[in-house]
Amino acid sequence: MSLGSLRELPVADIVVVDNASSDDSVELAARYTPHVIRSSNVGFGKAINAAVEQFPNAEAYLLLNPDAALTPESYAELVRALQDDAKIGVVAPQMRYADGEPGISAGPDVSLAKEWLAALRVDHMVPDRVKRGLARSQRLRSRLPMLDYLDKGGPAAAADVAWVSGFCMLVRATAFREINGFDPSFFLYFEDVDLCRRLRDAGWRVVSVGTAWAMHRESTSTSAVGKNRLYRSGLVAYCDKYGTAMDKFSARALRRLPL
Repeated sequence: MSLGSLRELPVADIVVVDNASSDDSVELAARYTPHVIRSSNVGFGKAINAAVEQFPNAEAYLLLNPDAALTPESYAELVRALQDDAKIGVVAPQMRYADGEPGISAGPDVSLAKEWLAALRVDHMVPDRVKRGLARSQRLRSRLPMLDYLDKGGPAAAADVAWVSGFCMLVRATAFREINGFDPSFFLYFEDVDLCRRLRDAGWRVVSVGTAWAMHRESTSTSAVGKNRLYRSGLVAYCDKYGTAMDKFSARALRRLPL
């Protein structure tokens, strides 16, 4: 899906990293680009780092999941945002699923309270209309930041956020190299949150562009249970790196919940 959309974009080079696929993915990718890296499944961040090393003189890197697609118009919005402010380290579009529903493509700082609410499926008990009202109440959000996770709608224009999703992001090459790219200790999930945190710590802006969007067809190569397991492991890794002793305990307790 992403290769087809990439061919429509004014990008200089396309690099595909194949993480030990068992189908004809490599042969298919070779029809689109000569830059195909065969690899064992080393994880998302480490694979991206390997691809980036092939082009040390690039000005920016567009990261796009194989199950995502970006329109030329939205790509132009991302490029424009990056060019308009030299302090922006990474920009990302809004996420939409195939059925038109919005996905979560950016967010505030990681909160264990929000993670517990999501894991306990509290959001399933609240009607969508009520969730949107709660999440967009600035007065409530100032007192209960955990309500942020109820709001899947992105900003109407470019907005500074704590993190943007690695499903689709345009990252400035100098910023990426300054922080040495992705932390390879994250296998999958939270490597994008970690990247954005280190960019912000280094003085770069992390921006979600409300006027750009990318479609995300979630991969079926990993089961829902498998994804949840990887997600919780990523959360543990993130809390191990940045959290307090209580955060680490809480993340491990959450990981033990039934999937």
